[in-house]
Amino acid sequence: MDDVITGHASRVRAADPLVAGQDELPQVGEELVEARDAVGLASVDRIDPASLRAAWSPLVVHRLQARVGGPRPEAALGGLLDRWLAGLRVDAPGQALAVSWPSRDTAPVRALAVRGFAPIAAAAVRPLMEHAVTAPAIRRATRDDLETVARMYERLVAYDAQFGWVALRASTAARVRESVAVEVLPLDWCWVAEVGGDVVGCVVVQPPDRSTWMARSVNAAPVAYLSVMYVEPSVRGQGVGAALTEVAHSRAAARGVRWMTLHHALPNPLSTPFWARRGYRPLITQWVRHLQ
Repeated sequence: MDDVITGHASRVRAADPLVAGQDELPQVGEELVEARDAVGLASVDRIDPASLRAAWSPLVVHRLQARVGGPRPEAALGGLLDRWLAGLRVDAPGQALAVSWPSRDTAPVRALAVRGFAPIAAAAVRPLMEHAVTAPAIRRATRDDLETVARMYERLVAYDAQFGWVALRASTAARVRESVAVEVLPLDWCWVAEVGGDVVGCVVVQPPDRSTWMARSVNAAPVAYLSVMYVEPSVRGQGVGAALTEVAHSRAAARGVRWMTLHHALPNPLSTPFWARRGYRPLITQWVRHLQ
């Protein structure tokens, strides 16, 4: 197993030195799965339907943390996936499979595609530098913006739900409002854009002390996480989103952040080109398959 992980880490490091954590197998799985030149830990993630997290995922996700080495990484990953799939115990409809893979380590990923997996989301990253930004129509959000920011956050969930992984649930509105009131606004890492006196967009950043869960995947520091960015459809294409992002980058860099991360939906025709233009590039791709 050690030889497999060492070979895996060496190949990934050559493809993308910024990806961290590939030289070990995280001890979060429930079942060890092995195949020739491959090893993985399988787990089942059961999400509370009343939680905010339930808006961003199916409620039951079977996950595989995989490492593959040897001279034929596609075959090695394919053999591991076949072992995992053969041992799955699916006890209800609506469940899903997920495998996260370093985006630039492309050699094995055909094994996922031919078994019905599709890339659904990218964890993306970009470096930050301190720079001045003048954006008079953008200001820090206050308590008075609670309802407006919560509504935009909920609209973001509803829009992303079109692409098959996110879901607008009965609990989403209440959980979003709680999150904005308790976790977002008190931190002062949320900014809103105004046009004609109306708030038309928002951006939310999790500072480094709240982003350790994401920082573990990045071989650099300090890392923050851009968790929400939304612009009302009526003003899209007018530079509002770009201005919000620049303000978030500038303010984060001024507080010592050197790398910003985020997730975006790959099937979303707006997000991938938008974030690429903002300087983000993929780090980890989540490949998924829905079960009937």
